[in-house]
Amino acid sequence: MHLRKLKREDFLYQPYYCEENIWHLCQHEQFKNSHVIVIASKGDSFPMLNQRDMENHLTPVLWDYHVILLAEEDTKQILDFDTSLPFNNDIETYFSNSFIDNDLLNADEKPLLRVMPASEYVMSFSSDRRHMKTESGWIAPPPVWPLIGNSVHNLPDFLDMSNNDIGDVLTIDEMLERFT
Repeated sequence: MHLRKLKREDFLYQPYYCEENIWHLCQHEQFKNSHVIVIASKGDSFPMLNQRDMENHLTPVLWDYHVILLAEEDTKQILDFDTSLPFNNDIETYFSNSFIDNDLLNADEKPLLRVMPASEYVMSFSSDRRHMKTESGWIAPPPVWPLIGNSVHNLPDFLDMSNNDIGDVLTIDEMLERFT
């Protein structure tokens, strides 16, 4: 399957479980040499534009974190299940249409990107979905597929941008400089 012809409907997807959606996407042979990008900030959230959650795509969604895939074939493409842009976009188009200029954001709102090989993400990520459950029930319905990983829930390790043990933590400018 060529990257230009990809459709999000052809892959496993559960709303609000981006980390699991991307983990499953990494299982496909064509994405095994890709990079997973975990986006978070030093604060509680960061804004993203062109997200399917918003009727007006220029109204930012405040994510506590988001996970996307950088696939490389002819060109470097970002795959994002939750964007209102096409499922896959060249890296410059995706970043210029998805993020607000950092100069307009407070330091705690600026997105940081944890970039790692897909194989590292697949081998190390583990989730028991506790972050999606409260005493009164699920924040969003869980996926029907089994839990990912067989070790301790470690999603917080991926989201802590002061943790340098997993992948490389980059700013958007550093990401674009490295991959364009």
